[in-house]
Amino acid sequence: MTMYAPPGSNIPGGRRRRGGTQLPKQPERSLASALPGALSITALCTALAEPAWLRVHGGTCPRQELGVADVLGYIDPKLIEDFCVNSQTILLLRVIAAFCFLGILCSLTAFLLDVFGPKHPALKITRRYAFAHILTVLQCATVIGFCYWASELILSLQQQHKKYHGSLIYVTFAISFYLVAGAGGASILATAANLLRHYPTEEEEQALELLSEMEESSETYPADYDISNQFQPPPAYTP
Repeated sequence: MTMYAPPGSNIPGGRRRRGGTQLPKQPERSLASALPGALSITALCTALAEPAWLRVHGGTCPRQELGVADVLGYIDPKLIEDFCVNSQTILLLRVIAAFCFLGILCSLTAFLLDVFGPKHPALKITRRYAFAHILTVLQCATVIGFCYWASELILSLQQQHKKYHGSLIYVTFAISFYLVAGAGGASILATAANLLRHYPTEEEEQALELLSEMEESSETYPADYDISNQFQPPPAYTP
């Protein structure tokens, strides 16, 4: 009766690590939501850089385009003297710029979470439920509302100071307004990509983590290692 198994033999209970088998892992990264997030960041940054937010037709204002760049920092006195803007309009345009910066910050945060996919519970919940993308949508909607308010104030100001009697005066939205609207739409797509994605339950995640730890511990043995190799026969007895 053989008490020791020769090297390489398969004995009951002997385990061999199977090479090339990987456990299914649920990555926290999301390219589907990161791409719209990147578009949102680009659109908001371009909207701030563009000087054209509102187009003014008619009235005494010689400027055809007005934007947030006209009220950030130094303000040209001719804008007030020519009745292009007033103190209330300046305040609204500055508020628009502030909400654009907040939108860029929220969108950048969401983009980084989608790209890196952190495992921290708070950050994971923030990314999965698209809180940062939702905040970006709200910021863009707020900017659009303030733009409409500013256009009504500028229109009223121009109607009070017509260049010619009977002049047709109207105020329209320019490229930056539509860029903000596009950024909000891109953030909506990113939100949908996160919310519609299937995620494992808490029990499934714990099971995957346990299996992953078992797999990592088995990687310490060589690929061709057999537990039966440790049962080597003793040397031959010499009288």
